[in-house]
Amino acid sequence: MRWNQQKIAASRTVAAMAFLLNAIVLEQGLVSDPKWYNIAYITFPLMLIYVIAFRKQLYKQQGVRINNKKNVSDEPIISTASPVRDR
Repeated sequence: MRWNQQKIAASRTVAAMAFLLNAIVLEQGLVSDPKWYNIAYITFPLMLIYVIAFRKQLYKQQGVRINNKKNVSDEPIISTASPVRDR
């Protein structure tokens, strides 16, 4: 039997577990007791942290540079001409 030689990021696994934990907390808060929602103050930010870390790692593996600056082509074109008025 051959061993799996592919490396798997731990952040992907932890992000999936945090996502499932958050889903369980939301489901239990809806079905059984609203006090479960207090745990969501911990699980939701934890999920966001690991999802962001996973995305950064994915972009790094693909060689995509993360840039927060907008491209000039992304901005809407605004005309500087004055509107035509009826006289």
